[in-house]
Amino acid sequence: MQFFDDKTICSDCLASEKLLTSSYNMAITECANDQLRRDFINVYQDEQNCLKAVWDVMHARGWYQLNMAGQQEIVQLQQRMQQEQMQLQQGGMTGAQMGMASQAGGGMPQYRV
Repeated sequence: MQFFDDKTICSDCLASEKLLTSSYNMAITECANDQLRRDFINVYQDEQNCLKAVWDVMHARGWYQLNMAGQQEIVQLQQRMQQEQMQLQQGGMTGAQMGMASQAGGGMPQYRV
């Protein structure tokens, strides 16, 4: 019989919560019924709270390390987001294209700002 340590269990919980919040976010976005949408939002908020609680435990125990963003990195990210927003407003890029452009550029690093 295989046993999992606390770090493995927490990592699995965090991955599950990330998937759940992503799924509820999609359900909220695509829901046409207002009452059901409100229910999805309530569950989504609960899942976000669970995700944060798991993340807090992992971070406190050193199991989820983040690099602190330097001022230059923050400024660069702000500039990139402003450029993408301007392109979107000018009709030059769809949201999906922006997402692909961000992924092509290495995606979003994991920084706590």
